[in-house]
Amino acid sequence: MYFRVLWACLALAGALSAAPNFLIFIADDLGEGDLSIYGHPVLETPNIDRIGREGMVFDRAFLTISSCSPSRTSILTGRYPHNTHAEDLHLPLPADQVTFARALHAKGYHSAAIGKWHLGEAERAHWDAIAECSGAETANKAVAQLRSRPKDKPFFFWVASKDPHRPFDKDAIAQPHRPEDVHLPPYLPDHPLIREDIARYYDEATRFDNHVGEILAELEAQGALDDTVIVFLSDNGMPFPRAKTTLYDAGIHTPFLVRYPPLVPKGKLQGNLFSVVDLIPTLLEIAGVASKTIGGSSQLEMFRNPEAAGREAVYAEANWHDFEQFTRAVRTERYLLVRNYYWQKPLWASVDAVNSITWRGFMAALRAGDTTPAQRFLLQEPRPFEEFYDLQVDPSSLENVAGRPRYEAEYNRHRILLDNWRVETADKMPQEPRPDGWTRDGRPLPHNQPWYDNFIKAGGRNNFETF
Repeated sequence: MYFRVLWACLALAGALSAAPNFLIFIADDLGEGDLSIYGHPVLETPNIDRIGREGMVFDRAFLTISSCSPSRTSILTGRYPHNTHAEDLHLPLPADQVTFARALHAKGYHSAAIGKWHLGEAERAHWDAIAECSGAETANKAVAQLRSRPKDKPFFFWVASKDPHRPFDKDAIAQPHRPEDVHLPPYLPDHPLIREDIARYYDEATRFDNHVGEILAELEAQGALDDTVIVFLSDNGMPFPRAKTTLYDAGIHTPFLVRYPPLVPKGKLQGNLFSVVDLIPTLLEIAGVASKTIGGSSQLEMFRNPEAAGREAVYAEANWHDFEQFTRAVRTERYLLVRNYYWQKPLWASVDAVNSITWRGFMAALRAGDTTPAQRFLLQEPRPFEEFYDLQVDPSSLENVAGRPRYEAEYNRHRILLDNWRVETADKMPQEPRPDGWTRDGRPLPHNQPWYDNFIKAGGRNNFETF
């Protein structure tokens, strides 16, 4: 028995000693359970599912933020957004930050980024190839880069499709989804415009699945599939109100699949808490590259053992994304605590959601009295300073139980967890917006932007006057 175990360990060490390739697929605004491998009742994503079927499905993987560019920089650096100094939407990653591509360069890796860049100008110097493109062009660009890569070097590909980000293409796939078939989350009212919008979102998710299939087929044709660590995840929740930009599960709970036969067991479910701040440290350990990060640590055991323990808690933040906010959250296996430091303001939604037909449908439902209290919470002001949810009975975080006696002990424990995390990661409040109508870094407040007029015309209230 001893020799069999020793032989297995030596075989694993040998497999990992040869520099593996890395391929990270990252979707743009794909929601938490919006893959068929997670049991979605409508979406069929066989190509993305293949990664999980032939590898491991993480059921409780969480992002550090629900906002495009800071999420990507957080993932690639293994640091919390506020530690990257690119925590707001569209802030470029500073030149002193070390990404996965930069760390791999010292070991001779060829790094290529395909699709959405969103990382700033300074970071370009650490990549050998960057092919920015639309969602429709993702597969063609990725396959071309795979074919032209130097064959004598290990590679890292960052395939960052723009699907399913708004605006949605009406002809994304040959057989579009029907509005009557969509699965409505409980935080959105049932309105024809919302159903139509979600159907088009499904179409773009399906298009990305098709592209993943083409890219996997190319890897297989090159004989590189099983030598490549493949990861699939999203950068934030679906681009709909109360999902994207929020710290509920709809905003930060990401699909997360890993395939790498030398290490990751086939067809297993990892059900413990995983934070994507730990992804790059884990991949660097597989690559045999030393790294220093603030927030992340290697979770290699979770990749090779579905029973391995995960984190006690995961943490997330919300910063400037189209409007000023500062929100923090801690999530454990059963509970979620959200702390709203700008509690005077409503939860709101991202600009692309406000400019969508979903927002028109939401406002129409609101005027008609066809919304629930949980749905109307989107516009409530002020909000509670703290929200606390029992996810075992309320997975969509619709009923705030903060202050209820039966939850007092857990509520206080989570407040301490969040306070300690903020101290440990040097998380500080920003300066208040200047009184001349501009934010701390010179960007206009929402009511000075053209899209704000669309919100007012759609029936929204002016919720920004006290800024």
